Amino acid sequence: MQGPFRKPNDVIYEVITGEMIWKKSLQTHGSAGPSGLDARGWRRLLSGALCGSAANDLCGALAALARKLATTNCHHVEALTACRLIPLDKKPGCRPIGIGEVIRRIVGKCVMTVVKDDVRRAAGNLQVCAGQQAGGEAAIHAMREMFSEDNCEAVLLVDAKNAFNTINRKTMLHNIRVKCPSLAQYIENTYSDPSDLYICSNSGNSVKVLKSMEGTTQGDPVAMAMYALGLSVLQQVISYEKTSVKQVAYADDLSGAGKITDLKKWWGLVNDNGPIIGYTPNAAKSVLIVKPEHYDSAVDSFSGSGVIITKDGQRHLGAVIGTEEFKKEYIGEKVKEWIHEVEVLSDMARTEPHAAYSAYTHGLQHRWRFAMRTIPGISPLLAPLEVSIRNTFLPALLRSHTIGDGERALLELPPRLGGMGITSPEKLATVENLNSLKLTRSLTEKIIAQDAHGEIAQSAVTEQGRTISRDRQQHQRNCLEDLINILPATTVRKILTAQETGASNWLTSLPIRAKGFSLNKQEFVDAIALRYGWPMEGLPSTCVCGSPNDVNHTMTCKKGGFVCIRHDEVRDLTASMLREVCHDVSTETTLLPLDSEHLRYRTANTTNEARVDVSARGFWTRGQKAFVDIRIFDPMAACHHELSLEAAHRKNEQEKIRAYGERIQHVDQGSFTPLVFTTSGGMGSKAQCFYSRLADLMAEKKHQPRSHVVAWMRCRLSFSLLRSALLCLRGTRHSTPIPADLGGLDCEATVVESGIRVDRVEVE
Repeated sequence: MQGPFRKPNDVIYEVITGEMIWKKSLQTHGSAGPSGLDARGWRRLLSGALCGSAANDLCGALAALARKLATTNCHHVEALTACRLIPLDKKPGCRPIGIGEVIRRIVGKCVMTVVKDDVRRAAGNLQVCAGQQAGGEAAIHAMREMFSEDNCEAVLLVDAKNAFNTINRKTMLHNIRVKCPSLAQYIENTYSDPSDLYICSNSGNSVKVLKSMEGTTQGDPVAMAMYALGLSVLQQVISYEKTSVKQVAYADDLSGAGKITDLKKWWGLVNDNGPIIGYTPNAAKSVLIVKPEHYDSAVDSFSGSGVIITKDGQRHLGAVIGTEEFKKEYIGEKVKEWIHEVEVLSDMARTEPHAAYSAYTHGLQHRWRFAMRTIPGISPLLAPLEVSIRNTFLPALLRSHTIGDGERALLELPPRLGGMGITSPEKLATVENLNSLKLTRSLTEKIIAQDAHGEIAQSAVTEQGRTISRDRQQHQRNCLEDLINILPATTVRKILTAQETGASNWLTSLPIRAKGFSLNKQEFVDAIALRYGWPMEGLPSTCVCGSPNDVNHTMTCKKGGFVCIRHDEVRDLTASMLREVCHDVSTETTLLPLDSEHLRYRTANTTNEARVDVSARGFWTRGQKAFVDIRIFDPMAACHHELSLEAAHRKNEQEKIRAYGERIQHVDQGSFTPLVFTTSGGMGSKAQCFYSRLADLMAEKKHQPRSHVVAWMRCRLSFSLLRSALLCLRGTRHSTPIPADLGGLDCEATVVESGIRVDRVEVE
């Protein structure tokens, strides 16, 4: 059985390193590591081994632990396998989940990353929980196709009693040793001895310990693979060759399709052989779905078995099998549930629109995606959900009571194309179902043919996924082109500015207040209005400078100093990032005075007090000073109306180069880079080049993936520019009031005289 698989030592030493340990720790705990450190501190701690630091060797120690557990017979690992037992409400019933501790989860994920291909091959094509791409969807499509065949009379969906916790552990370990030796040693070390499961009382004063002697620990990253391999023995006993029933399993959810007499035999084999390995069928929850003409025969054959028999339909792995009427009833109930969730989120959007938007795009809209992918023909059934999104959620989110067809189509586009990614389930349902059928076609055909161990060309599946992605993007671009032809010119200009690099990062990041990525309700609504040029409430008709006031005027008005604040925000942020990787960093650097030097351009800055925004030594070339000067322009200004965005960026860059480039090159003998931004967050080509170089240096110094550094940098710049634009929009430009004289303030007397409750004052 070891032929197609690698040996344990070879496979584990091949990939498990400190770097993988670090990546898996981030997947397990997010940006904050298991010690409560931020990403920077946790990264430094774990990357100590990679940097050769003896003091910070945790990363290397975890990698060594993973290698030892996967290649060596270990004893006394009770401290590693012990975990808290958490009850989950199954409605009805309770499911105990063993939440593995940090080290075990990180190590387990690393081991599974290495051996996943071996596990997939060992489990075969008829157990689709072992790492097959879209395996659950393939099982649903295959079972639906088999049920629609003329020679198929019924489908039997088998439910097991607490299957993960009751599967025979000794049998499971033996099966894994035979079928997947690369995983066997790790499983042997972590499951051969009973694990301690801790249960805390509600008060937390007492703790009980249960010994886990059977089954898997739910919450363990390797639990699903273990169960898949453990159940494979039962699938061999009830295989198609012995029963003429076509079967497929997703973990403990076992289903078979065929003639009723064959299904009766198959059900008997499951009951006879399942309990031996710890798989006990629950007849009261198992359902036989029959075609109407075979209903009486099914009742006779399964009489006394306890199995539920229906000719309508039943839920199957989150989808449905059965009649059109049952499908409509099932989706109708789901739509009611989803509409209620949209309404709850709409209530939240009135006070926390940024959080509500992220909750919708990152979470809620994926609630119905699986149903769209696995149940065909439900687009009309999702129409009420789209009505709720359009008439309830969007008005609450955007403070608007009318969302036209053009605006709705625009919001469906992804942020990189100028939209907001608020998709329409009614429009997507048919396309998503077809994409799922295409992606899973290879595995679906293997299941229908009952080819348990036929190899699937993973490269072809990957290429199919890329084709689907390209087709989706092309469709989105086509929709954008259609919108550009019907939307006003100013809105089109706004959409183009929103498509620039970095302009939409504030919209796609999670609103984490501690990271500075959260907007309050006024800021979020204003930011969306700025993004699309929509009307804003509360702006005075006349600016204090005397000019007619509108959004474009607020972006350029010098009154109040907000334009300078916007410039200084980007300057200081850039300087802070440069200090991480360069020496001799300064802001408002004065250039060397001119002594009869001649400069070519009339627009060159020749004053002796000329300054640039930031300078840093060793940025482009070792020992040489790099000078940068920042300009933020409004692409909606009249002077840029006739120019494309690319031309507007280039024009502003050339103006900066003519003002400072020649002087810095010949007099200060340094390099000069103009950093040009739009007020919406877009960057010019030279700014993109500059920050790309800065990301390289930061990634190298901090030993972090460059892609992560670039993403953080763009998001940070995006929020800085956005908040500065909002300050220009809402900041008061009235004359500064006379400040209060606090020199003679007596706080104690004021508190007593004013009757202020001292015990309610909070010091922040």
